[in-house]
Amino acid sequence: MQRASKAALRFVRALLAGADARREGGTFVAAGNTALPAAEARELVAQGVIAGDRDTCRAIAGTAQWLKRQMLDADAFAAQHRVEAKGAEGATMNLAESPLARLATPGPDGAAFLMPHQVEAGERLRRLVERAQLQPRLTMSYSAAHVAGGGAGHSEIGDMAADARKALANLHHELPRDCAEVVLDVCGFGKGLQQVEAERGWPRRSAKLVLRIALDRLAEVYGLSAAATGTGARQRGWREGPRVAMFE
Repeated sequence: MQRASKAALRFVRALLAGADARREGGTFVAAGNTALPAAEARELVAQGVIAGDRDTCRAIAGTAQWLKRQMLDADAFAAQHRVEAKGAEGATMNLAESPLARLATPGPDGAAFLMPHQVEAGERLRRLVERAQLQPRLTMSYSAAHVAGGGAGHSEIGDMAADARKALANLHHELPRDCAEVVLDVCGFGKGLQQVEAERGWPRRSAKLVLRIALDRLAEVYGLSAAATGTGARQRGWREGPRVAMFE
């Protein structure tokens, strides 16, 4: 069976949980503002996974079973390709799923560009963006309607997604603008560093440095610290100051 994309899995899950998806331009939008490109939705219809026409898509009798098979296949694939690493607080992370994996992998000299507490901060942001149910077209928008989920949109996306969007709006005020945008693009939406630089007209390797600065600031927000090593080592924060109560 052909493995579906993560976007397709989220879309099908939304169809099973809510009403029919409606076409909006080049995408179909299901419950929870979960969108899928029209071409990919048509492919699911052609495979008999869902039913649909030019303007709507909906789940059918076999949709739930298809999703179950996809999830079982994904679990088996993930187990074969899992690359585990310890985070700053001892939690195990799967770097194979992280957009920061390459930067967290030690080089020939045994040193990595990103430290565990920075990677863990980025992973927390990634999960927050997933809970917020944001589409990439909203990456740069921090208005109350788009990010905080106020007004009618609040009831449409649900309390959990609305709370996550409020947290992302707070993040925009906690980090310098460039840092906030880069860390969201890379950790939240999986953009490559070269793509970030091309979109902003930045010189090569500049996004990499901005990302590390952003992750340092984000780690401070989360209360994550780099661990000192050697005799008498103790856990210490990389910057003094009170912990900001965010993203808990």
